[in-house]
Amino acid sequence: TIRRRHPALQRLRNLHFHHTDNDAVLAYSKRTGTDTVVVVVNLDPHHTQEATVSLDMPRLGLDRHESVPVHDELSGETYHWGGTNYVRLTPGRAPAHVLHVGRSTPRIGGPAAS
Repeated sequence: TIRRRHPALQRLRNLHFHHTDNDAVLAYSKRTGTDTVVVVVNLDPHHTQEATVSLDMPRLGLDRHESVPVHDELSGETYHWGGTNYVRLTPGRAPAHVLHVGRSTPRIGGPAAS
């Protein structure tokens, strides 16, 4: 259902990995047009993992210092994420985030998104 709802998840060549400070946590994004999804996954099936996820904001079509709402398609929760974000992922309960990135209102006279 999530894949059908997001065109970015239906393509193969739009994958970009983002840095995490924990090798047991993988973060990547997929972007197609205005649809952007960030996925963060705990690779350890037995232990809770915590990490700081550093997003390449321009790669997401966002200003480097921007903060945007992200909607977790798995839990239904909404957060505000910027370039650096803390995650805690627990196997069996919350092993991943599938985050749809919202768009903030364009600033008049601000730089255009690339």
